[in-house]
Amino acid sequence: MKILILYCSDYNKNTEKVAKAFAEKADCELINICNADNINIDKYNLIGFGSGVYRESLSPKLSRVVDKLNLKEKNVFVFSTSGAGMKFYNNSLIKQLQSKGAKNKGNFACKGSFVAEDFTDKKIFHIASKLSKGHPSEKDIKEARAFMEKLVLSL
Repeated sequence: MKILILYCSDYNKNTEKVAKAFAEKADCELINICNADNINIDKYNLIGFGSGVYRESLSPKLSRVVDKLNLKEKNVFVFSTSGAGMKFYNNSLIKQLQSKGAKNKGNFACKGSFVAEDFTDKKIFHIASKLSKGHPSEKDIKEARAFMEKLVLSL
């Protein structure tokens, strides 16, 4: 099985750590879309799309890449890292992928560390920042590997 993981990880490299954990469990090609043009997805059986959460949304760079791709009948999955580590941040990208004819096979999210002062002065984010310190943790990485193993076995 040929697997491609397209991700945007340009703040703390949290999402890249998760992408690399996936690649440890399956033979995946990793492309950080921040440094890529003209992505060819034809030879892949499964494509992962990942991003950190920035201002409560996945990276618009990833959405623009998805817009350019022909995903009809492609198996895909979505993953993200955020201060909260919640899957609901992935919903808009999942809907975008499905609107392009892709078949969503999975959804993964975990915490990623961030410094609240880099983004906002709202106190709630300062608390989340403290709770996210040290993530993705070894436990998060272990869960990412298990997710990928289960996903590959299900195809």
